[in-house]
Amino acid sequence: MNDINNQIVVFGHRNPDTDAITAALVYAEFLRRMNVNAKAYRLGDLNNETKFVLQTAGVEQPDMIPENIPEGTQVALVDHNESRKSNFEI
Repeated sequence: MNDINNQIVVFGHRNPDTDAITAALVYAEFLRRMNVNAKAYRLGDLNNETKFVLQTAGVEQPDMIPENIPEGTQVALVDHNESRKSNFEI
């Protein structure tokens, strides 16, 4: 299930705060429960608040998004309404 070629890549904005990270984690989990191959990623380093929340909840932080995502990969953007906020191109 970790083959990025066959998964929806879920992420928030470039400077991920707690709501961006949790939105990505929860939406990726929702998609998996709908039998969709999805994985949450982060675009930047986590702040201390987000690290604390994840550690307290016993949730692993999402991986940093790989630099080599193939063109045409499906993405789901969370916690913003403008794709340019992610400053990420595929």
